[in-house]
Amino acid sequence: MLEEKMNISKGVGTPLGISKRGKKQWQFSVPMERGKEIQLLLFETGSKEPKIIVPFTKKYLIGGVYSVVVNLEDENITEYCYSVNGKLRMDAYAKQVVGNEQFGPSKKEKYIHGFLGEEGKPISEPLDLQFHEMIMYRLHVRGFTMHASSKVKNRGTFRGIEEKIPYLKSLGVNTLLLMPCYEFDENLPEEEQNVGPRSSFLDYTKGLDKETDEKNQRPKVNFWGYTKKNCYFAPKASYASNPKQPVKEMKQMVKKLHDNGIAVLMEIEFTGGINQSFIVECLRYWVREYAIDGFKINTEVVDGNILAQDPYLQRTKFLATYWNTSSLYDPYEKLEEKTLAEYNDGFMVDCRRFLKSDEGQVNAFLSRMRRNPNHHAVINYISNHNGFTLMDLVSYDVKHNEANGEQNMDGTEYNYSWNCGWEGPTRKTQVTQLRLRQIKNALVFVLLGQGVPMLMAGDEFGNTQKGNNNAYCQDNEIGWVVWNKQVMNQRILNFAKKLIALRKAHPVFTPKDELRAMDYIACGCPDFSMHGTKPWYPDLSNYSRVLGIMLCGKFAPISIRKSDKSYYLAYNMHWEEHKFELPVLPKNKKWRVIEDTYRLQVADEKDNKDTKASASKGKKGKKEDSDGILEYNVKPRTVVIFEEI
Repeated sequence: MLEEKMNISKGVGTPLGISKRGKKQWQFSVPMERGKEIQLLLFETGSKEPKIIVPFTKKYLIGGVYSVVVNLEDENITEYCYSVNGKLRMDAYAKQVVGNEQFGPSKKEKYIHGFLGEEGKPISEPLDLQFHEMIMYRLHVRGFTMHASSKVKNRGTFRGIEEKIPYLKSLGVNTLLLMPCYEFDENLPEEEQNVGPRSSFLDYTKGLDKETDEKNQRPKVNFWGYTKKNCYFAPKASYASNPKQPVKEMKQMVKKLHDNGIAVLMEIEFTGGINQSFIVECLRYWVREYAIDGFKINTEVVDGNILAQDPYLQRTKFLATYWNTSSLYDPYEKLEEKTLAEYNDGFMVDCRRFLKSDEGQVNAFLSRMRRNPNHHAVINYISNHNGFTLMDLVSYDVKHNEANGEQNMDGTEYNYSWNCGWEGPTRKTQVTQLRLRQIKNALVFVLLGQGVPMLMAGDEFGNTQKGNNNAYCQDNEIGWVVWNKQVMNQRILNFAKKLIALRKAHPVFTPKDELRAMDYIACGCPDFSMHGTKPWYPDLSNYSRVLGIMLCGKFAPISIRKSDKSYYLAYNMHWEEHKFELPVLPKNKKWRVIEDTYRLQVADEKDNKDTKASASKGKKGKKEDSDGILEYNVKPRTVVIFEEI
């Protein structure tokens, strides 16, 4: 009999998937499917034909799980999968996958198997980083370093991210949110390949012949990784510099990021119909084995309440479109640590509309800048993987998805963008300077709001997708981060670094809970106050495009005897200049300008000297007396940041 010959016995049922039971013994446990015949197939390394076939029968059942222990004397047998009614199927619990080591379409048929390999022990622990401390940075593992301009040795891999740790630290971010980096099938089905030109809008403006373009088409790929064919427990082999060691490389990447104070969150897009217990076990596994700090999940499939109350995931961070915290917490309960965060486009839409000077946006913008609920955090971003990059937001009025081969019919039509007077790239000084100013304004919105700021990788130096707002299939320059070193890009980067450093240095920008807009410590000023061009009189009318926000430092203690400075932010998104009168500070305190987005040279030493001089000498556009700056002319489409001295 096969059982006697191979020394096959009944397993214990847990855990699902594979597990090592002895020196040469492996347990295979898989859920039963009623009315279907299931077989275990064992392969030699790289083989397409199984070496051993183990039929599952009732005697191997434990509840609804088939579980067998197989003694494998042959060391060449390293791969496995299952046969369900004669069709090959991957183990949903496979911890490593072989056969998909090359990213992208292949001329040869791929044979995807699970790998019989020991995972090794966890080499890190999750970081104890709270939401209000986070500065998030979202990236695509492959796209982040795949372009030659990234200048890393291991392009498009986990190790490529390791090589960029010095850059991430210099930028100031302390949390990475990784787009899908578990094993997924990047091959699109034939019906989704689409027929049509695949070059970009810019290529056609340069006179590219569409007939030539059609002849040179390459198969499209699912670059982002949102698909129904996934192995949720396995890191993507093609994202490893050594595709045979994705487990080791991803664990090492997480450890090195943790060692440098950078938390790691994963996005896992579960498909409909998946058992909730599978989802819980999957997330527990990533926390236990990889020390992942949190997850972005899709709560239309995942029961968020189950995850939020799971004892093993109590300190794990979860990002989702919406949370019903009233079913989880007492409304008057004060949480020591938030573990849930709202992640949706609300902040992005309202801030984009305010940025482009739409009517009736002041009130919505004000709400977004203050929002920080007591029972969950909010993630503030102005660009995401789906939509325009920050540079494209100020460079294009409409999407240009010609390169996707879908006649520009794909992607959202609601971008809330403005090209500043010219569609696409230009050398017109007036346009480029306005774009720079708008980008800097947007960075202020994101980085100095009360929620958790998130940058999309490359936005901090003006990365572009050439007007493509749906680069799901662009495994090329369009979808990759291109690490340009142009003057404008450097100015954006320097400004982003300054704002991040400002946020991290001053707790007035990072309270744990939402500010009340009240003076509840009787210091003479509310913690959060709103203003118009005149102090204490905000203009929330439909036609208003100006707003002042003051954050009182008295409500942000640094030590027992010392509190933070106060800050005043003057937002003028009107196309006309406005004079702002500033709130009067306590005696012996003055306002000074620390940033004015109208300035061009934000990085050089001369500009820093000018900033400091503004509080003492006065300049055109400012009115001062012995009490410091009392009023300031804020240029069109400009944000000015004032600091108490």
